[in-house]
Amino acid sequence: MSENAPASAVTIPLKELKNKFPIEVGGKIDQFFTFRDWTFKEEEYIAKAKTKFDTIGRFISDVLAMMLVSVGDEDFSKKDKAEKILFMNQQPMGNVLYMYIYLRYDQLGEELRLTFKCPFCNADITNFVADIGDLDIDCKFGKFEEVVNYKLKKPITLDAGEQLIETLKVGIAKWDIMEKNDGSSNDEATMKRYSYKNSIVGAEGITGFVNLDEITGKLQKRDIEHLGIAISKHNGGPSVQAEVECKKCNNTFWKQIDWSYDHFFGIGSLPQA
Repeated sequence: MSENAPASAVTIPLKELKNKFPIEVGGKIDQFFTFRDWTFKEEEYIAKAKTKFDTIGRFISDVLAMMLVSVGDEDFSKKDKAEKILFMNQQPMGNVLYMYIYLRYDQLGEELRLTFKCPFCNADITNFVADIGDLDIDCKFGKFEEVVNYKLKKPITLDAGEQLIETLKVGIAKWDIMEKNDGSSNDEATMKRYSYKNSIVGAEGITGFVNLDEITGKLQKRDIEHLGIAISKHNGGPSVQAEVECKKCNNTFWKQIDWSYDHFFGIGSLPQA
């Protein structure tokens, strides 16, 4: 295992990757997916889905189950919803997020309107337009390490036996962690810890049961942030941030993209004249 990104990792803009999975799994290479056309039938279904589900993960799963037509040489139009959900739950999180973002690009275009408050001058920016096609997609092609090491900046000591932990083992998160989220992990800090608990697969020097509640509970701020970066990089898939510029003070910064229906697919997500 390595503490660095795998040699097969490459970053490709969405507009170049198009409808190809960014993370190859199970030895399947060059897997493409296709969607049905988004007509009023789909509009009505998805409009109901946005109020039906209490988590963004379950909403995304339902939307993709509705819209997916094919994956590779498999005809998904003949699969029932449960089969489609099972397929997505077994996929790396990066693949499912990528399909969702590509659906927006494919069906509504590349321009995404963002509204935000500038962290530098506090100005309200109401019509910044980002190009989804320019989003960086971290891809993993060919052979890559499914588990990598993360060396803690601040080692922790477990209560049982006062064992010192210096290195955590991080795996590629599957989409089912989003499907299993019951809605109690929606604030940023709780969701971050939930993600870490579903990405850490072990610790160096420990065999058998690993108490993830204790490990994540003992992480200090430096590792809370750096581990998040390491997990995101290892998971691959789309960056969910866009680089934006405040026209008032001319500062640039990164803005988290809101995936919810109204902000991502609704009329408010389109540039205003």
